[in-house]
This record gives sequence, structure tokens and C-alpha cells, in this order.
Amino acid sequence: MTRSSGPTGPETVRPGLSRMRSALARSGHPESAFRTLQVAGTNGKGSTACFLESVLRRLAGGPVGIYTSPHLVSPEERIRIDGRKIPHRALREGFRAAARLGEAGNPLTYFEKMTWVACDRFARLGVPLVVMETGLGGRWDATTACRPLVTVITTVGLDHRDWLGNTLGRIAGEKAGILKRGVPVVLGRLRAAARTVVRRRARRLSCDVWELGKDFGWSLRGDGTFTVGLPGASVEGIRLGMAGEFQRDNAAVGLAAAWRWAHGRGIPPSTFAPVAAAAVSSARWPGRLCPLPLRKNAGAWVDGGHNPDAARALARVIGEAPPWGRGKRVIGLWSMLADKDQAGYLRALRPCLDGVVVYPLGHERATAVHALEEQCRRAGVPCRAADGFPEGWRIARNWAGRNGVVLVCGSLVAAGDAYRHRAGGVD
Repeated sequence: MTRSSGPTGPETVRPGLSRMRSALARSGHPESAFRTLQVAGTNGKGSTACFLESVLRRLAGGPVGIYTSPHLVSPEERIRIDGRKIPHRALREGFRAAARLGEAGNPLTYFEKMTWVACDRFARLGVPLVVMETGLGGRWDATTACRPLVTVITTVGLDHRDWLGNTLGRIAGEKAGILKRGVPVVLGRLRAAARTVVRRRARRLSCDVWELGKDFGWSLRGDGTFTVGLPGASVEGIRLGMAGEFQRDNAAVGLAAAWRWAHGRGIPPSTFAPVAAAAVSSARWPGRLCPLPLRKNAGAWVDGGHNPDAARALARVIGEAPPWGRGKRVIGLWSMLADKDQAGYLRALRPCLDGVVVYPLGHERATAVHALEEQCRRAGVPCRAADGFPEGWRIARNWAGRNGVVLVCGSLVAAGDAYRHRAGGVD
């Protein structure tokens, strides 16, 4: 299942892998030049992919690629080799080549073109190993046309229900579409309905399963570090640079996937553990509960989570151990896409906010400001409205005060606004 979000028309979803497979075949199968570790999930897949790629770069002995979506500021962020973004010219030329691979009356979508460019780039530059993050779902996602060594499902929640289904079981079935016969799978914390569906498919395909909380897990130590216990290995002394208990889950899942790969290549635990601990500790993923990197950060944080599960995870962090410290006024600079559960998101985060500034996203699926104001009214949240991000920033900053916190939240598009307008980009 793929999204089209090009500049010439509205974003659409067009199920099917036939276009992607045809384009790959017509261009000599660039995807056959490398193998992937594919990461799917409702929440956490970007951070998990980041942790996983960070470990692989230190152990693979060669270049490692990563393909993620969406981007925050520029599309070049999506395709990286050893941390370096694809050059703008290479991306532009790649898109032109991808456009010529479409079929008459059935052109490639934006996401399919981007995925083809990634495959072509990795093949041309001799990248043997790639971390691939799915876009939407998994079963029909363009990335699923590639060949995985390990598959990962981080979480399953109620998101993209128009396309993936209205129940956890149906959505889990779409996510589990990335599983391949005999390819090992790593699972995060799945609710019972989703877990049943995924594990049933794994059994049918003879996939060996490692599951967080059952086959591996993490434990916090008194010095603030934590240890991840894996089958046959223990990674100790991890101190994350990303806030939130949920990031420890993501780190553990990423480490489990990396260990499945490393163990299969004969890398001993004594080599894997210290390298992996350092790699995970140094990993950073913009837009996921992190401080906005201003020259003088006057209490500005960003979180791109966009569904109620993400909001609940964020609320737990703020309620239990806010990374900016306790006792500060928190003003949300909030906007969401129209196809998201705005009411559920705000209901989950409401206890942590002293007020909300709403503004319209610059996106074809943006929620109107008056609709966001109505959600605030229903939730009983003090609200002020702005015409755009710059005005919203000024209002939120003044409302929070010198010692308060502005939390940009509700969408990765909003996170992108924060980096674009306040930080100048994403490295």
C-alpha cells in the first residue's frame, strides 16, 4: 500500500505491489543488490530503525543504508548512506528516471518513486545492507518488494483505519504482511488481539519470533542506565539521548533485530554488546520527544506522535519524569491532519497541558483551525488560535513565559514546521 504525496495533486493511497515490482523489474532489479531489515509498526518504527541502523553501521564492515518516511524538512532526509543524505540533484534525477518506469494509465505514486530511487541509489553505490521503514501498513507497502533478512513490528494501534481496517486484528494483519517465509521476526509490545494475528502468521510462515517482554527485555539500573537482555547476549550501560520510557522499548527492539543479524554472521556477544551499547546511546532521531535545537533553548520541545497511543506514551513521560523538569507551565503548539483522531489525542494529553495554541498545517490534509479550537473546547483546554506556525510560536512562547515549555505536537508535519522555522533544518 503506497501513498502519493507529490506537489501536483492530493495525496492518495493506491493498494498493490504490482507497480513497484514492475518498475524494479524494468530497471534490472536494483533491490536484488542488497538485503534489508524491514521495520513496520503504528508507533516507534522510525526510532527503532534509527537505533538499528546505528548499531549496524558499527558492525557491518561496509556501508549501511536507511530509508525512512516521512521527512521533516526536506525529502533528501529519507535516503541516507552511513548517515549522509542523498544529494538534491541525485534525488531529482532519480525521480525523473522513476517517472519513466510507470505504466500508461497507472503511474508510480510519490512513495513508490521515492522507494525506487532509494533502491537504485543503494544498488549503484554498492550498499549491501539497508534498514527499510515501511510507509503505510506493510502488506502492500512498496518497501515490501525488497528482500529482508529480519522483519520487525514495533507496535500495532488504531491508525490509518480508512485503509488498514477498524480493528487491531485487521491492522495487525496488514502489518504482518511484511513477514516472509523462514525470515526471523522481532516484535515489540503488542496488544493481545494484534499479537494473536501476528504470531499466527509467523507460525504459518515458519518464522522464528522474538517478542519484547517474553524473549528479551530491558531493566533500569540505579545509575540511570539500562540493560537489554537478549537471547545469548546482554547489552549493558545504555544511556539514551532520547527521552521517554517508550524509547527504551524501541531501543530494545532495535537491539534484538541487530543481534539476530549479528549472531547469524558469527559476531560473538563480547564484540556485539559494547559496540551496540555505544551505538544506541549515541543515536538521535529528530521529532520524537526531543529539544528543539535552538541556540538558546528556552524550553522548546518537539514530538511528532499523531495518534492516541503516542499521546498516552507522551503523557506518561510528562507525568512521571518530564525531561524539562517538574513544575513548569507547558503550552502545546498543536495541529493535526484531518484523518487523525484529534479528540483521542487531545484527551490523552490534556492532563499535561496548561494551554494549547492551534494553527493550520501547510498540508492538503490539514485540519481547519476552527475544528481544532472545537476539540479544545470539548476537552476543556484553554485555547488560542494562530494563522500559522510563526504566529503560533510567538503566542505559545509568550504564554509559556520565560521558565515555561512550548511543546510542538500532534503531527510530524508540525515537527517539520518547528525545525524549518526555528532550527533551520534536520541534519
